[in-house]
Amino acid sequence: MSIKQIFLRYKQMRWYSTKQKMKIINSVNELISNNEFKHRQHPGIVKLKRVEQPSWLIKTIKNILHDVTISSKMINESSKKLAMHLNNRHPPPEKEDINLKLQEVQTRIYPHIHETQNLNKHDLLNNPKALKLFKSLIYNWSPISYNKYISLAYLISRSVPEYSVLYKIFNEIVNSDKKFIPKTLFDYGSGTGTVMWAASQFWYKSIKEYYCVDVSRDMNELSEYLIKNATKINRNYVFYRQFFPASPIPTYDIVVSAYSLLELPNQISRLETILKLWNKTERYLIIVEQGTNVGFKIVNEARDFILNYKKNACNVHVFSPNNFETSILQIKTNAKIDY
Repeated sequence: MSIKQIFLRYKQMRWYSTKQKMKIINSVNELISNNEFKHRQHPGIVKLKRVEQPSWLIKTIKNILHDVTISSKMINESSKKLAMHLNNRHPPPEKEDINLKLQEVQTRIYPHIHETQNLNKHDLLNNPKALKLFKSLIYNWSPISYNKYISLAYLISRSVPEYSVLYKIFNEIVNSDKKFIPKTLFDYGSGTGTVMWAASQFWYKSIKEYYCVDVSRDMNELSEYLIKNATKINRNYVFYRQFFPASPIPTYDIVVSAYSLLELPNQISRLETILKLWNKTERYLIIVEQGTNVGFKIVNEARDFILNYKKNACNVHVFSPNNFETSILQIKTNAKIDY
């Protein structure tokens, strides 16, 4: 089945349809009803502990800021703006969304023209009023070019919170699957290397290959510089690439996509990437996005896409650690979905 056929079939399904099955423990419910348990104190509440940041990380960031010829005030302001932009980001508008907005613009600017008589997009947007209205109605998505400056701003604004989230996710795996000892890790959209830093806290003795893919050469160079100062990461085990490998072989014990899917230009690109990641996975596929409504929908999109095709796979399970940012883990054993 081609990716286009899969995509069309997926589009016909009800989006975000996966539901969690929840069961109330009678004894706990009775205690809550009798006011012996407060709702905020029941056994299902997970109290997250503060994650300590690696000492080498804070020191290395300070050294980088000391060495670069950029004022600390300027880079701090840029990092705040970047963090705000990432937190408020939306997926790129699809063709259907654009066409609907163009129709709305035509209806409001040219009410005398019948709906069936659509103006050419170029002709319609030649009108300054129509163009202004269209820009106010459609989300202006654009990819972020991670040059040296933006990569540094990303390091300052996002490295600590991302490390904390990933640490908690890997900790969840360790607690839930005590026999799991990964030897390889594939990181899509590896950025500054937060996935490596967090994974090395748990499996630094067992992981012998970190395969990092990020389209930004500057980001890869920054990540490579950072791990020179990292503890528990052997640089000989780290490999950087700018593009996704063409072959699904080899597979990796852990495959991660952290804060990367919103960088893709449309939904079909996201689903293609998820499928490639799935076929690279030997045991765990981990997808993390911002803890916003948009991030939640993107993660659900990925989850539903995989689960709707689980009849082609075996032993597929899903669970989401209780993190302050949206995340999902999918467990897989020797399963493939054909392109």
